[in-house]
Amino acid sequence: MLLKLILVLFQFYTQNYDFLYEKISEMLKKNLPKGSKYSLTCFSTQKKDFVIKINSTEPLIPASTNKLITTGIALLNLGKDFSINTELYTDDLNLNDGIINGNLYLKGYGDPTLETGDFVNLVSKIKSQNIQAITGNLYLDDTFFDEIFYRNEWIEDENISVPLPPISAITVNNNSISLTVSASNKLNKPGSIYINDNLEYFQIINHTKTIRGKTRLSASSKIEDGKEIIIVSGTIRKNSKTNLRVHVIEPAYYAGHLLKKLLLENGISFWGKVEKNKIPKLSNRIGYISTPLVEFLKPINKNSNNYYAEHLFLIIGGHFAKGQGSPFDASRAIVTTLKSLGIYEEEFNMVDGSGISRQNQFTTELLVKFLYQIYLNPDIFYEFYNSLSIPQRDGTLIKRFHELFPPERLRGKTGTLNGVTSLAGYITANSGDLLIFAINFNYSKGSQVKLRTIQDKVITLLAEKM
Repeated sequence: MLLKLILVLFQFYTQNYDFLYEKISEMLKKNLPKGSKYSLTCFSTQKKDFVIKINSTEPLIPASTNKLITTGIALLNLGKDFSINTELYTDDLNLNDGIINGNLYLKGYGDPTLETGDFVNLVSKIKSQNIQAITGNLYLDDTFFDEIFYRNEWIEDENISVPLPPISAITVNNNSISLTVSASNKLNKPGSIYINDNLEYFQIINHTKTIRGKTRLSASSKIEDGKEIIIVSGTIRKNSKTNLRVHVIEPAYYAGHLLKKLLLENGISFWGKVEKNKIPKLSNRIGYISTPLVEFLKPINKNSNNYYAEHLFLIIGGHFAKGQGSPFDASRAIVTTLKSLGIYEEEFNMVDGSGISRQNQFTTELLVKFLYQIYLNPDIFYEFYNSLSIPQRDGTLIKRFHELFPPERLRGKTGTLNGVTSLAGYITANSGDLLIFAINFNYSKGSQVKLRTIQDKVITLLAEKM
């Protein structure tokens, strides 16, 4: 009797899977633009098996679902309690006299979240030790990452529409500064330019002109005589004001000169230079600030923050290589982990942490297998799951899945590039089964909005019929 029941249930589930497979296959064939590549993989955590596989082994460009691997590998390799430090050291081992008779060192480990207020916090930690003066230099140690700051230096044929700020071991204020340009009240006269971080390190060259027409401004930078020269050019409409965001060329020097300014403003005398140098082995840590890894998982997975993702990518590489971490080291760390989990595929390629490179490629099956490995690790699954976007509530899914109820039963990560629309994550089916899914469309024509709607319908159908 029991055997008969098992056979009946097996037949029911098999028929149900066949029905879903046929319906979804027909939906994709009918609605996707001609010539599109598409892939869908769905895994049941209750049955511990795949329930739907359509072109699941075809490598495709993943776009920002790539970030799921970046954040997941970080949690697996570094742990949920891991923090990224930014530290101050000195080679003076006796501070009882209230003077650093030597040098101050700023050591960064790639924390992308730091702002001016965090550097104020660092200075307050020096002041709390009654330090009144520094006789030596301020040295900047950014050697936890290698010297490759820009994506186009490590990604061949890099072509993204919005270039990212430099990726560096020492960061502050997203490695960018804000300029406010105000038009003159007289035509053909230059506008006035205000810089938010008025440091001696920056020099502004003003090539702007006030006109009656449209505002068209641009900014470029160069390093000259130890300063970062920012050239602002173009036209600005009379009686108007506009803001420009400029990426710095040398992030460590920006951070160092900001720290120097804050030291002086807080009454700590300093006459030395700001230069790059490694921390000596015999040195005294006198302050640090720390950011938990879990704090920037949500900006990466919910809001798809590319800048944070690229820093996390290199943090993975830096720990794998034990310093001087490079994008190559990060890729090696990820491949090594995938191999250790037994899910690596030869076609796998991952050259960045954000997914905005078209050289990234892997299958939806690999991604689902990876998400299952995260699920099997309860120590990190909670943090990972809660870092994902919730439909109709937050992140990149806030305007999607209007027919899914309740919407919070889905947690996912979207991916979007020209010609790429992807989605992956976890959804609780009507049966109570937690499904792991990945769906990806690579296409050359068609409406992105329409293709997202198709994905929403497919995943909603899986949840309702499983």
